[in-house]
Amino acid sequence: MHEKEVISTNQYIWLLFCIITSFTGLQVLRLLIFQARRDAWLAVILAWFLDVLLAVVYAYMGIRFPGQNMVQYSMTILGKKLGRIVGILFPIFFLLVSAILQRGLSMILSVVFFPKTSELIFLITSYIVIGYAVLKGIEVIGRVCEVLGPVYLFSSIVLFLFVIPDIKIDRLKPQFDVGLYPTLTGVPLILSFIGICFIMGMYIPLCNHPENGFIGKFTAVSMGAFIIIIFIISTIGIFSYPQAKNMLNASLELTRFIHIGEFFERVEAIWLMISIGAAIIASSNMIWAFSLGISQIIGLSTYKPLVFPAVLLSFVISTTSFKNILDLATFDFYSYPFVAIFIETVLEMFLFFMALILKKRG
Repeated sequence: MHEKEVISTNQYIWLLFCIITSFTGLQVLRLLIFQARRDAWLAVILAWFLDVLLAVVYAYMGIRFPGQNMVQYSMTILGKKLGRIVGILFPIFFLLVSAILQRGLSMILSVVFFPKTSELIFLITSYIVIGYAVLKGIEVIGRVCEVLGPVYLFSSIVLFLFVIPDIKIDRLKPQFDVGLYPTLTGVPLILSFIGICFIMGMYIPLCNHPENGFIGKFTAVSMGAFIIIIFIISTIGIFSYPQAKNMLNASLELTRFIHIGEFFERVEAIWLMISIGAAIIASSNMIWAFSLGISQIIGLSTYKPLVFPAVLLSFVISTTSFKNILDLATFDFYSYPFVAIFIETVLEMFLFFMALILKKRG
């Protein structure tokens, strides 16, 4: 029997929001603009719609199997042996996501802000904080997100308000200038990153109102999609598509663009602090979900003995899997979407239909 942690609906929403925005702020915008061109904002809307539909399935499974996350109800539906094989794919994916996010953060810090400092310094520091946060538990992480999430949302809206006078809407036209292909191929790309909040399946059993699973996910992904869209409109509207698609980090360039006279400059320092916080919190959620899922598969009464091994494993993956920022971007663009959509969508739909066919309930 695992120790019981409880989060509120409000914490549940901000946990998901921080996960979505941490990726979009650090890695995804440039890739999406490169792929979907001026129609990137349309790809976000379509991806939002599909993710909301998927949220219905996760919320339903949370109600059909009360008190169980997707790792647990994999074993309930498919039996312990096959269920463990299927269920372990979810924690492994969470571990991969934490490694990708932390490597992306360390690369941006090293390339843009501290070129003379080794990436290992940033990774080691981040993972120490992550390990400490996960040991404190999801309740503490949730309370931090209640503070950090609104700050991220408010700061993004303020940034957008500052740059509105410089946005040239004509730079967003024409729509579908090379047909539907860029938009349609941009949808799975952004969906694979927004869909990371399928981690809702790990949160619902801990939520004090699990029946709010869909409403909470809908709220979080809607806010996240809104932030992505205003960043896309701002980036293309100010810098134009040809320049925006080649930027290292679109949201960072937007913050560098803002200045009011001589007393309000260097806003990227604020972006840096918020992005670091969001990325560490998001990775903490991933490591927590990995540790919890593995502990349930092997039958431990608590996930905490697995936290430091999980942190170490994520650190090794992040440092050995990608040689440079181009290597990471290539993986994010070509390989990650296929892996993510299989885990986030195909695997869950398989469990959903098997539960109906086998008439399994929690």
